Amino acid sequence: MTSNKPRVLLLSIKPHFVQKILDGEKRVELRKIRPQLNIGDYILVYESAPQKILRGWFEVKNIVCAEPEFLWEKVRQDAGLTKEEFDLYYQKSNFGVGIFMKDCHITALSLDEVRQRWPHFRPPQSFHYLKDNEIRLAEEITEYNLSSSHQPTLPLALNH
Repeated sequence: MTSNKPRVLLLSIKPHFVQKILDGEKRVELRKIRPQLNIGDYILVYESAPQKILRGWFEVKNIVCAEPEFLWEKVRQDAGLTKEEFDLYYQKSNFGVGIFMKDCHITALSLDEVRQRWPHFRPPQSFHYLKDNEIRLAEEITEYNLSSSHQPTLPLALNH
């Protein structure tokens, strides 16, 4: 991938948390391992079973890495979960990552619809870095162009 192109991470997220993202209650994705992303890179969200839907693109606004006790202070307003849920998720971890998201391009493509145009699409168990040809396919099927700097985007809080 060339250095002027953003990196794209295909990320599987549970339906409960995807809905919180779409409702604006969750503006940070929590992980135990830091993905190789930088500010300005993108996350392509796949909503896991039972929905199995490609949900959209989010731009990486910031990434915070810290021990869980310190990470909570940075993410608590944007995490979309309680302190108890946070502690349970990180109970055996010495390190946590918060990926802050901004702007989004929402789509709702079922797994069958995606595979009609992207036959080798496989939802990741956790995450997968897209190759250039996969990025082009994802842009095409979601009707979103990462190389255009003037994309119409929506704020994270969406009205349904």
